[in-house]
Amino acid sequence: MPRLPPLNKLPLAARKNLRDEWQNSQADFEQRLSKAMGVDWKIDIDALAVVPYGAAGSWAREIPGSMIANYVEEAVRELKNNPKCRNEINKLASAHVLTMDFTADGKLAIVFGADRLGSNTRDAFWHKNLEKGISLAPTTDALSFYARKGIREDYEPDIASLQSDLKDILHRDITLHPHFEEVYEKLKQTKDGTDFGHYLGAFILNYFRGLVSTLKRRKFDSDDMLQEALNEAMEKGDVHFRILDTVAGSSGEAAIKDGKLYL
Repeated sequence: MPRLPPLNKLPLAARKNLRDEWQNSQADFEQRLSKAMGVDWKIDIDALAVVPYGAAGSWAREIPGSMIANYVEEAVRELKNNPKCRNEINKLASAHVLTMDFTADGKLAIVFGADRLGSNTRDAFWHKNLEKGISLAPTTDALSFYARKGIREDYEPDIASLQSDLKDILHRDITLHPHFEEVYEKLKQTKDGTDFGHYLGAFILNYFRGLVSTLKRRKFDSDDMLQEALNEAMEKGDVHFRILDTVAGSSGEAAIKDGKLYL
């Protein structure tokens, strides 16, 4: 559907509703939005540009102030309830402006179907749609939003415990190097178009878990000679995860080089 020209003026009843239900409350909405986002935000919604998309006789046409307020209310609620997305949105929507339109231009946009204005207002900022919007936004980050989210939720909460387990087994500090960016870039060559990024953190964590499990199963935690041999071989105390084009095993291998253990 092509962009429709904005209205010159709303009917009197619609103008009154816009004033009473939206314009008089806009400052309060901006304050709540800013609180949810942790920095100052503004709301810039051009009712004259939005209302033409409403069906004749619909609330989008008759009471546009109530309609806009409802969209914004749902947006603020979802942003407040999803604080983990805050930093991503603040970075991507660098203008720190909430709007309603077809395009964002550095703003966070409530995007509506051109022939569905006013329908299912809560859906625009449903957390799954919010995450999808973040993931599709242009970014200079090496990792996708879903990859960063997976690392934050699936990897970071448990990695300290695994490092502690390795220290208990080998009686020394062991540093784990996931190399997320390098692995992500390598996987993109063959997995682009799939949802591999969602599971990047969990997959790499499981490789490190496998190392801990194998060492325990092979009695490294109770045999001081095994501990001594492995500590001498991996004198650097580093474990690195890498993806290679070919490996000696059917799906993976472990190798020690220059005092470092590579999975």
